[in-house]
Amino acid sequence: MKPLQERISPRLIRALYVLFALVVLGVTSYNALHVIFWRVPSNDQCRWVQEFTDTTRVHLDGIKPASSAAAAGLLPGDILLAVDGTPVSRAEEATSWLRSAGKGEITRLRIERDHREMELDWVPRAGEKEPPFVVYDRLFETLVIRNIVPGGVTDRAGIQDGDILLRIDSVSVNHRFGAQYLINIHPADSKATFLVDRQGEHMEFKVTILKTFNYTYLSSYLLGVGFLLVSLFVVLARPEGSTQRKFARYGMYVLLLFGMMNVNMGLPYDPRWKVMTFNYIAIAARVIAPPALVAFFLHFPVVRNLRHRRLLMVLLYAGSVLSASLIVGVFSYYISIVDFVPPAWLVLTAYNFPLLYFLGGLAVFTDSYFRYVDPERRLPLRPILHSAVIGIVIFAYLAVLNTMHPLVLYLDPYLLMPVVLVIGIPPAFGYAIVRYRLMDVTPMVRRSLVYGVITAMLAAIYLGVVFGLGSLLGHVLGQSDNTMVILIAVILIALLFDPLKQRVQNVVDRIFYQERINYQKALLEFSSELPQQMNLDQIMQSVVARIATTMHIEKVSVSLCGEKEGCHVVARNIDESLCVFDRRPGGVVELLSRTHAPQRFDLPEEDLRVQDDDDRRRLQESGVVLMVPMFLQERLIGSINVGPKMSGRVYAQEDIDLLATVASQAAVAIENARLHRSEVEKQKITEQLRIAQRIQKGLLPKDNPPIARLDISGVSIPAQSVGGDYYDYIELPGNRLLVAVGDVSGKGISAALYMSKVQGMIRIAAQMEDRPRDILIRVNRLIYEGMERNSFITVILAMFDFDADAVTICRAGHMPPLLALNGDMQYLGSEGMGLGLENGEVFEHSLEEKTFPLHDNGLIVLYSDGLTEAMDAHKNEFGEDRVLAMVRGAAQMSATDLQQLLLDEVALHRGEAEQNDDITLVVIRVR
Repeated sequence: MKPLQERISPRLIRALYVLFALVVLGVTSYNALHVIFWRVPSNDQCRWVQEFTDTTRVHLDGIKPASSAAAAGLLPGDILLAVDGTPVSRAEEATSWLRSAGKGEITRLRIERDHREMELDWVPRAGEKEPPFVVYDRLFETLVIRNIVPGGVTDRAGIQDGDILLRIDSVSVNHRFGAQYLINIHPADSKATFLVDRQGEHMEFKVTILKTFNYTYLSSYLLGVGFLLVSLFVVLARPEGSTQRKFARYGMYVLLLFGMMNVNMGLPYDPRWKVMTFNYIAIAARVIAPPALVAFFLHFPVVRNLRHRRLLMVLLYAGSVLSASLIVGVFSYYISIVDFVPPAWLVLTAYNFPLLYFLGGLAVFTDSYFRYVDPERRLPLRPILHSAVIGIVIFAYLAVLNTMHPLVLYLDPYLLMPVVLVIGIPPAFGYAIVRYRLMDVTPMVRRSLVYGVITAMLAAIYLGVVFGLGSLLGHVLGQSDNTMVILIAVILIALLFDPLKQRVQNVVDRIFYQERINYQKALLEFSSELPQQMNLDQIMQSVVARIATTMHIEKVSVSLCGEKEGCHVVARNIDESLCVFDRRPGGVVELLSRTHAPQRFDLPEEDLRVQDDDDRRRLQESGVVLMVPMFLQERLIGSINVGPKMSGRVYAQEDIDLLATVASQAAVAIENARLHRSEVEKQKITEQLRIAQRIQKGLLPKDNPPIARLDISGVSIPAQSVGGDYYDYIELPGNRLLVAVGDVSGKGISAALYMSKVQGMIRIAAQMEDRPRDILIRVNRLIYEGMERNSFITVILAMFDFDADAVTICRAGHMPPLLALNGDMQYLGSEGMGLGLENGEVFEHSLEEKTFPLHDNGLIVLYSDGLTEAMDAHKNEFGEDRVLAMVRGAAQMSATDLQQLLLDEVALHRGEAEQNDDITLVVIRVR
């Protein structure tokens, strides 16, 4: 069954991809507005170092407003040390104590806030079934201020290196969402209040918040938008192509990945559903997108059919899942109840992991370009190669920079400016795709715009000339109301201007649609040439020449292979032996028969669609990159095979459509040529059969012998042009006459050849032997060695000896003769087997010779089985009984009349049915 995307219409595919693209663009753009405009990353020109201990503390969060916890003065980020004097070290233990607190009774809580311990009285209320806050285990951390930029905003505020940051705007930095988020929500140049601990003393400072332009995120986001637009254009132009759909998904994944690299949303400033949704979208993008980036470059510019592709994809997805899991761990550290955060170097690696995949994808493309793409086909891919090299350098630079300088965005953002160059990668893809029609995309947008502008200009000129001439005529004729004049002008200009407009339109078409016009012209010429050609080689030569000159292809061949006809190839610049593909399982012919569609072979040595090693070798050595099948109805009769274009461009859908049309027309022309050749051969055979028929008739007696004692009439009617029956009259010394009737098994040419051979042998043997039995024995010995075992010959001989006034009859497997020599009419039931079946005593012992005296008005009827076994349309035979009855009823008829009577009755019995066997009939009346 075909994949789903091959069964739905191109219009629906376009609609679905546009819908998905809009969703991805909407989600990522909303996030980009947060990162670039609404919550631009803030900078206080210093570094915050998180120093962790191995001690797990019980942290408080989720304090409900107007609850007993808020009334007691508890704040998010507080650390719970003891409940009613009992120390707690785990959240599970603290929860148990808190739940056991009596309603309305004072519960003494000892907490640590801003590195200072204090005690608060918490009075649970009656309506609170659970404590109105959340406790969770988390490693204890200290946020130390380091690397203060001299003269920067933190330095000017008075903060010193080594101060411990406690709060920002009264919100604890021990809060799950982190200190960076707390300053990101500040407008540019606003003041944030930093509470710090300096050697045990709490101090507040007003720090001016700067906004940092995130070059990395903006570049990544624009990179994704560019890929989305280019890939969407590709799939809209060619929705039925699998590579085009892969590229469209690739563009969406790129935007989803890079657009969600930074998510500036978090509690308590955003709804929980929004925070969770955007963060999980970002995580999903990190899982799905990186392997898809590599997978696409395994299909472009050539299909890298790796034998362990599935294992590779499993490893790629495993790596993306692992890196995303680390991000989930960091996210859960701030959102969920966890007590572990991965090491900083591991977190940094996880964040940069997708960049490594993108780097790997570009590396795969570069490897394919130099290893698998022929030099003459590299020109269209060079813009992409150049952008890929730039991308590799930029992403490598970014990875090294982020590893060595994690706070480069805040301390030295100018170092990130080269990252902006990655924005040029999608335009390079777009330029190559449009300029060189990669992925079967025709530059329709540019052509349509220019075409539309020129058409509009022609229309404007037309209207200007019409109304200008109308006004001029009105002024000359003095017409105040020139409506009628303008109408006349329209008619005149239409007659004069339309031919000019048509010429200009043709020029425009030639400029912007020259290749299409060339294709149409080639098709018209080809269509007009084909009916005039009836020679198979001429048709195939015409197809090869037309394709080579029209499409500028150096290597072209047409292969015709049939089970009956064999293989016939006409090729240009390709060894013909490399274009012969057998019908083997897993071969090229089997692939074309199964798919009924043109097939590309960009990388035949790794193409897993072709399992046959010989076919794969032929494809590789011949340089064929595209095969277009030629079908006649549902029967594959051959294929058109082409190598790369001389221009280096890939085959667009327009090229494939042209080749498919040529293949369809050529298939019909080739079949017509074959039918014509078959008809010519049939005519030759018919003429040869006519000659054979004349020769065979020449071998049969031209006239009945004028024997005074006998009235003889013989005839042989073949079922086809020639037959295997015969009869003969042989006059022998001693006043004797030998009458022979024979029947070779089968019909047609082979039977006729055997018949002529036997006839000659009988004539020779009759001169050497005196008796019919001896003649048959000699002939059998002569013919046995040269006759096929599945053939045989039946013969009956009647030798008339007029001196003895007797006839001797010997039958070798032939139909029994009808005799009426002694007043009683009957079939002679003598023995005998056919000639050519056995060469020895068995044949000789089977022969039986019988001699009868001749009486006036005696009758002998010799015939072949074609007479008695003649069938009508219902397969009913004429039969021996009917022959016997007719002969009895015509006792006084002459031999000729009786013969004609029998033939007429047989014809009447057969009716419209065809003659199924040769008929030979010899009637002998004794006078």
